[in-house]
Amino acid sequence: MSACLSLLLLAGVLAAPRGAAAELHVWVDEHGTTHISDAAAQSPGGSASLGDREAPALRELWGDQVLGAPVVPVPGSSGSEEDRTLRALRSAVEDLGRGESARAATALSAILRREPQRPEPHYYLALLEGQRGHLGAAEAHLRAFLEHAGTRHEAWRASARKRLSWIEDERRLMASPAAASLRLVDLQHPGFRIQADAELVRSGAAEFARRVARYLEDARQLVSGGLGVVPEEPTGVVLYSKGAYGRAFAQRFSFRTVGFYDGRIHVVSAAHPAGELRTLLVHEYTHALFRERTGGDRPFWLNEGLAELFERRSQGRPIQSRGERASLASALSAGEWISLRRLAPSFSGLDDRQAREAYRIATAAVELVQRRTRPAERARLLDLLGRGVAADEALRATLGLDTEGIDAALRAEIAGEFPAAL
Repeated sequence: MSACLSLLLLAGVLAAPRGAAAELHVWVDEHGTTHISDAAAQSPGGSASLGDREAPALRELWGDQVLGAPVVPVPGSSGSEEDRTLRALRSAVEDLGRGESARAATALSAILRREPQRPEPHYYLALLEGQRGHLGAAEAHLRAFLEHAGTRHEAWRASARKRLSWIEDERRLMASPAAASLRLVDLQHPGFRIQADAELVRSGAAEFARRVARYLEDARQLVSGGLGVVPEEPTGVVLYSKGAYGRAFAQRFSFRTVGFYDGRIHVVSAAHPAGELRTLLVHEYTHALFRERTGGDRPFWLNEGLAELFERRSQGRPIQSRGERASLASALSAGEWISLRRLAPSFSGLDDRQAREAYRIATAAVELVQRRTRPAERARLLDLLGRGVAADEALRATLGLDTEGIDAALRAEIAGEFPAAL
């Protein structure tokens, strides 16, 4: 039984409709005013369409409507307070583009402490808070943005108003008496067998089904390409509201989950889904394809590590951050390393802290495996496992190392990166 370890992230409440994203142009004029236009001719020379160059992590944060402004210094204002603020905003947006949301949030909060009425940080922080599932904080930042933006940032204002209405949708969904009894409805798709909580479908309207279908297609393209295999039959998918998922599966795992695979993909969704649902579907689709090709979930570290790897690729994030590698070094130094042999059967019995460490180890191990193999070799590995070949034999046949060998190679890499910690 596989499960995705993470906190529940309701980025869907901050989604925006698909459409004009690739046509938006943003620039800062000589007075420091940010402008947004859907016509390139209205923007001065040097501006560019954000849709073609926005970092993947920002796309996940904004949803489909890319509104993050590539803020630039105001000509002739070098060294001024406004110039410093714009540079700080630009740096925060760059951090968001790299997926460094905690660092970006710290910088944006610092700007607001200096300039509480600055609208842009409120907008960015609303998105971040919504992604974390903090509906109250997201609403507060959206309302502060609308209060302080005045007549500027009109595209952002329209988006903020829509996002506020979607937050209300999510609250109604969580409070709805109908949520007490789960009722699933079918969503038609040629490549997937999709069922969804009827309350999600009702609240999200027609756009809900379109988004789910598109995210599933994205997942299939990414994962099948990386593993060199395609599913032989349609994959089953069930989507739940937060409340329905919690009631159905709260006692199933020893740590918190927002999705798992047991022959079908089961995931939490918002009524207006965005990047987080897409990421979650990529993760669980990896498990689905692994199970179809191998007939099981083991070795579990390989299964979960692949899911984490493709999840991060879908977001444009590094497979592992320096901080995560440092955490592995600390575990190694403290004698708390969880061996791949221990993680091969399952992650069961681990508490939240140990489970987080297990995911980091599994992800690092799979990153090592993918560096040493090509998609065709990964496909062969899955095929050997599916034919009943022992995991160690299948691993040796495809990359020359068994489970212990991969574990030892990974530990040696970590030790080499952080010699002072060991």
